[in-house]
Amino acid sequence: MSRACCKTFAFIFLGIIFAVPLFQGVWEKAVEGESLRVLGVFRKVPSEANLRSFEKELEESCKVADWLRPAYRQLRWLLMRDLGDKAVAAADGWAYYGPNIRYLGEGYFKTLKSENPGEDPAATIADFAAQLRRRGIVLLVVPVPSKPSIAPEHLRRGLVPSLDLSVHTRRFMDELRGQGVDVFDLFTPLVREQREHPDRPRLYLAADTHWTGDGVRLAATLLAERVRAMVGADEILPRRNFRRETVTVSRRPDIPRMSRLPGEAGAFPPEKTTAYRVLDEEGEPYADSDESRILLLGDSFLAHLPDRRAGGGGAHRQPGLRATNSACLHRQRRRRVHPRAPGTGAQPGDPAGQAHRDLAFAERDLRFGMKGWAKIALDE
Repeated sequence: MSRACCKTFAFIFLGIIFAVPLFQGVWEKAVEGESLRVLGVFRKVPSEANLRSFEKELEESCKVADWLRPAYRQLRWLLMRDLGDKAVAAADGWAYYGPNIRYLGEGYFKTLKSENPGEDPAATIADFAAQLRRRGIVLLVVPVPSKPSIAPEHLRRGLVPSLDLSVHTRRFMDELRGQGVDVFDLFTPLVREQREHPDRPRLYLAADTHWTGDGVRLAATLLAERVRAMVGADEILPRRNFRRETVTVSRRPDIPRMSRLPGEAGAFPPEKTTAYRVLDEEGEPYADSDESRILLLGDSFLAHLPDRRAGGGGAHRQPGLRATNSACLHRQRRRRVHPRAPGTGAQPGDPAGQAHRDLAFAERDLRFGMKGWAKIALDE
């Protein structure tokens, strides 16, 4: 290659490198009317956390990247069936959420560098349980198994359902028990069901992080039996009768959507699954009761499946039919949380009339909980 050709390629390369930040600066000043974001690096004390935050902000605000990323993601999918770092495309139309796999494959989360140093989920939950105990409220913690913990078969040939996959979460559960916190184990019965009864309806959706209607029903039934044993039959005397109705619903998978794959509806079409609506005496969908003595705190796993035809079909509704036959549940799902795991309900000062609280969260939140696990004092 001639010297002139090498110079030409070098100038083109340097032009590309410098053109992007120059265009970004012009866009921010002329179009957005804001100060240059790149100057933000001088507004904070230099530290690893601040520099990472600054780098992330630059990446998310880059207009050139916004224009190029969709085409890049689509090309990557068409050529390599690659969903990026947030998801893994598996066999038979299955997909797994990247953070769920990372959580299982990395070491125990307490031995890894945390984005929120000094915040121990076990200590935070134990503190929460102690505050509730002083108010006469019993806490039951329910870590929700992720799909690769229970149904790893499509992820890699030779993988089978095994409790070895949930070793980190079960170690954490033992730590909670050692601090006097009641913990309910969903891993053992779900792994047993997946391993011993492969002919039965599967427990998780193929390209979604959530479980199927049958998975909801099984988990809710097991939880209801545990709650009934803890609370006692006298506390949940039947006051209303419910019936269950089987419906078929369509769920748009969330994993391709979270990977921001363009045209994800074509690559991963909506999945049909069986759901179980719980209806009251008038045929209306089950509704939570503010007078309930049981409060269920959790994230999207409790509300699943979200479909208008499946109203009254979420996990938090199933125990009202299967085990208690009474309107004894009250569910909360809000953006803020106590303890501060992302997506689960309850703020400090939430209703204190319940005698029993269940706290459910996805197991990966022990490692990747973006809001951390800081202790928060309940309002007196």
